[in-house]
Amino acid sequence: MTKVLWMAGVFSLAAMAGSGVIGVAVSNGEMKVDKAAVSGNANLAEGSSVRAAGDAARIQLTKGGRATLAPNSAARVYADRMVLESGVSVVSTPAYKVEAKGLQIAAAGGQAQVALNGGVVKVAALTGQAQVRNAEGMLLAKVAPGKVLDLTPGAGAGGQSTVTGVLRQAGSKYVVTDRLTSVDAELKGSNLQKEVGQLVEVSGAVKAGADRNSQVIEVARLNRVENENTPQSGGQVPTGGGQKPTEGSKGPTKPTGTGMSAGTKVAIGVAIAGGAGAGIVFATMSR
Repeated sequence: MTKVLWMAGVFSLAAMAGSGVIGVAVSNGEMKVDKAAVSGNANLAEGSSVRAAGDAARIQLTKGGRATLAPNSAARVYADRMVLESGVSVVSTPAYKVEAKGLQIAAAGGQAQVALNGGVVKVAALTGQAQVRNAEGMLLAKVAPGKVLDLTPGAGAGGQSTVTGVLRQAGSKYVVTDRLTSVDAELKGSNLQKEVGQLVEVSGAVKAGADRNSQVIEVARLNRVENENTPQSGGQVPTGGGQKPTEGSKGPTKPTGTGMSAGTKVAIGVAIAGGAGAGIVFATMSR
């Protein structure tokens, strides 16, 4: 009997896939699927529209993807991603992404919350790390558990980026880990050796690293950041004085907030800033 039931389950999944159904939407109340009002659950095809009403809508896909639409939120559902059109979504599986205003958000090892607020995409890592990439797959930000970033696509020049962090040497490469986005950027330029161990702000043309999980920046401007009490490698604290500025820089500067946790940076046409409010919607959806 067990074998018969198992075979029936396999046949049922195969029939569902063959019929073009990619999963189901489930809600405790009413929702709209492809503009039709339904209660309980409804089958989803590739590109189905789902609009949650007073209750959350849970998306369960045949390939294992899991996501949730908050009340009064709308999205289109595909086999590999959910395109958020309004409101808030939570994604719960690493292989499934939420797309919002051209950005791709994935939960690397837990749950990530994505909210649309006008032109701003708010990304919160509820549990585990959340990762944000652009349409080409370049990593823009890694959001630590409990943290929030606000991202505004369409800001600044698309091929430029600014990072702030401690310059370190890794073999023959010079690398900065941006303090706001936690993304590694390899720097290409002259006179970088003398800046190793210093807290610097760097701008220039950017492209994806070979693994697409890092960035490569052709340095157009490099400034030391003054008045920061961040310990450097070797336990030293940068003073911003005593040396000539790197070629292409304007010399030591006060912190501008660019790339800093309290400010805003621009990376590849996206303004990124620290945000607040993680977990509020998720707590409501989980009740």
